[in-house]
Amino acid sequence: MPKQALPVLTRILLALLAILITPSPGFSQKEAAGDFSVFYLNSYHDGYAWSDDIREGIRHRFQESGHRVEIQMEYMDTKVFHRPGVTKRLLELYREKYSNEEYDIVIVSDDDALDFMLDYGDELFPGLPIVFCGINYLEEELLDRERTTGIVENFNVKRTLELALSIHQDKNRMVVIGDESTTGIAIKGQIKEAIPDFQGRLDFEFWTQYSLDEIADKVKDLPQDTLVYFIPFFYSAGGQVFSAGEVLENVAGFSDLPIYSNWEFLLGHGMVGGNLISGFEHGSIAAGMALDILEGKSPADIPIIHDIVDQNMFDYNVLQKQGIKQTQLPPESVLINEPPAFYELDKQVFWVIMSSLGALVIILAFLVRSIIHKRIVESRIRNQLAFQESLMDTIPQLVCWKDLNQRYMGANQAFTDFFGIESPDKIMHQTDSLLMPSRDFAQWAARMDKQVLQTGQALRKVRMSVRDQDGDSSWLEVNKIPLRDEKGEIVGTLSTAENITNEINLERQLLQSQKMEAMGTLAGGISHDFNNILTSIMNSTELAQGDLDPDSPAYQDLERVLKASHRGRDLVQRILTFSRPSQEGFRPTVLPELVRDSVSLLQSSLPRNIEVRSSVSGGYEPVNVNPTQISQVVMNLCTNAFQAIQDQKGTLTINLEEIELDVYRAEELDMPAGKAFRLEISDTGPGIDRRDLDKIFDPFFTTKSQSGGTGLGLAVVLGIVKNHKGVIQVDSSPDQGTSFEILLPAREPGNQESSPSGASLKRGSGTLLFVEDDQDLLETTPRSLQAMGYSVFSASSAQKALEILGQDIPLDLVITDFDMPGLNGIELAKKIQAEHPDLPVMLITGRIQALEGIEQPDNIRLTLSKPFNQADLSQAVSTAITD
Repeated sequence: MPKQALPVLTRILLALLAILITPSPGFSQKEAAGDFSVFYLNSYHDGYAWSDDIREGIRHRFQESGHRVEIQMEYMDTKVFHRPGVTKRLLELYREKYSNEEYDIVIVSDDDALDFMLDYGDELFPGLPIVFCGINYLEEELLDRERTTGIVENFNVKRTLELALSIHQDKNRMVVIGDESTTGIAIKGQIKEAIPDFQGRLDFEFWTQYSLDEIADKVKDLPQDTLVYFIPFFYSAGGQVFSAGEVLENVAGFSDLPIYSNWEFLLGHGMVGGNLISGFEHGSIAAGMALDILEGKSPADIPIIHDIVDQNMFDYNVLQKQGIKQTQLPPESVLINEPPAFYELDKQVFWVIMSSLGALVIILAFLVRSIIHKRIVESRIRNQLAFQESLMDTIPQLVCWKDLNQRYMGANQAFTDFFGIESPDKIMHQTDSLLMPSRDFAQWAARMDKQVLQTGQALRKVRMSVRDQDGDSSWLEVNKIPLRDEKGEIVGTLSTAENITNEINLERQLLQSQKMEAMGTLAGGISHDFNNILTSIMNSTELAQGDLDPDSPAYQDLERVLKASHRGRDLVQRILTFSRPSQEGFRPTVLPELVRDSVSLLQSSLPRNIEVRSSVSGGYEPVNVNPTQISQVVMNLCTNAFQAIQDQKGTLTINLEEIELDVYRAEELDMPAGKAFRLEISDTGPGIDRRDLDKIFDPFFTTKSQSGGTGLGLAVVLGIVKNHKGVIQVDSSPDQGTSFEILLPAREPGNQESSPSGASLKRGSGTLLFVEDDQDLLETTPRSLQAMGYSVFSASSAQKALEILGQDIPLDLVITDFDMPGLNGIELAKKIQAEHPDLPVMLITGRIQALEGIEQPDNIRLTLSKPFNQADLSQAVSTAITD
């Protein structure tokens, strides 16, 4: 792909810097004395881009050499004054000026300067070696190779024309525009030499004797099958002189035909581009040859360079205008004016205004030079200050600096934005007490500044809570260091602060997650043993009821035992709700309807002193949630709000809306991007103490009396929200009420599996093997299965179960507990699958969460959670056998 023309920009910057020491037209210039003295004769004038590039290439190469080189420059101005007699007058002028001057070498650029030195060099500078560059028409037989060498301005017109034809395949005509100057005639000759290579493909026509007005009239009438080739030339009319670039711009302005050339300095003036040669490179190479000669090498040992030093370059703006795609260009082509692809690079541009007064005396010239130098220094200082200010404003940290009286001397944009100050200029000479919205923070900052000023020691990573311009609480990590002058004395303080609110929140979330993980581990362990106990109680009670008259008092007592067992099971489920995620109970639900129903149920139970306001919106497509748990979230938060308001008049607001989470917001919340529901429940109660905000979601934490709550309400809410892959946030301040915001992803419903819970007792037949290490369950569960009509073998371990299986007893189902010493239930199922592949297995467990992430064999038909009653067991066994 084409790349940015960085070398061109580099040379432009070098040229701008060189303007400071460039002479006015018509004057010569002599640089500071050094190790070598060089006479440089330029065929053209100051301001002609080609020769200016050569001059800058010479200067650049000398500067890099490490030598101090004195350069005396003269401009022949042959582009404008190419008339008989001028050359003789120049000879007289140079003879008078340089008769007593001594130089080490002569450098000439372009044909007129070389012809002049070949004719009069021995008279002006006898015996001096000559290095030439930019030569279009070289007759080597006229050169004295013992003291002459250089680089020929060979350009590959054939390559440019081939390039133009490859891009414009519909063109078959070439118009060459130029003049009859020495250089123009030489270039015209080189083009004619290439004409035979394009026989039958291009018809050539040369316009070298027309005025600019005539060219403008003729170019308007050219047909669309025409290409234009431009030879650089100057044009003078009515006392006005047009440079080659200006002539090219005029030609391009009169026609939309594609224009090509071979000179880099013309790029950017309306031509498409071409295979271009660089004056800068020619000058640099010539200066390198001169250095070799000055260091002792003979010119005869330095071959004349005829090779073409070129590069394919194009103007992006003209490509767009002509409708040329970059894919049509050769590889490694260079583009100018190409806009940045993704971002714009920062640039320091030095604007220098130079006034050249040609007729002033030497003293005035030195005075002007001194003034210009002063302006350059001032400009650099201003640019440096502007750069530092821009750099400060791009830093995300809050930065400010004060004097010894703690008055602000400056700040960056991040500082003023955080505190709601209009601009950094508004804080100058102000104090914290006048600027800061928080008096506590202002006093704290003043104390810290005084400490730094008194001790001379820096304060680092001091954390402080403060409210920003929106009133939101934020945490800042502050660093303060003493500011010292050049003598090392303290003159003020420099403060930086980083907003670490997100880091603090993440730390809190991590701590909360660790607490919940610990609680979950504890709850999971307790639930296993407690579920075994409840299962034994429920099965034993149902077996006992089977032996009693349903109307007897003993039967009713046992019924109350069953109800207590069910409440115990519900309690275990509540504990596990905030300790483990589970998809149990999830089903397609229209969330707005569910929230409306919950609000309606809530309104009927609240006292009249509480006004309920609700706004429920969102789509009516079902989403995958647990409706019971979502209702519990609404009820728990609303109950807390009601208890906070108590007997006072207040407002309870419930809002639900569907929102769209972008990628950045979703990543920040650790949620999937896309559609989500935002549920906000807020009240006008007394709010929550700041010291309690970090603990409100902890299990069993409560600010109520012993009879007022268990401390599980918000912990359960947090567990439910996490179970739904959501996020809950709280915002509360004393006397400002409390607001809970819940974000739930709008997940589409998947396939749901039904639970056997609540099924009626189902009898069956078949032979079962029951494996359980809990002795009570080993006694009661087989009896329950036998009461349902099944034949049952029992085993207290996996090893004994394998022994029974080895007796080739025809079995219809193996029921095994998951948690057992030795082999667990899944490992036993794998052995059964290997030895009895057609025998189904049903797994029972009091720790359903322990099965997550464990690969289960295909012969496990169903998993039944403890505790279970006879109805649950009968339904599960029937399903496992018949599936």
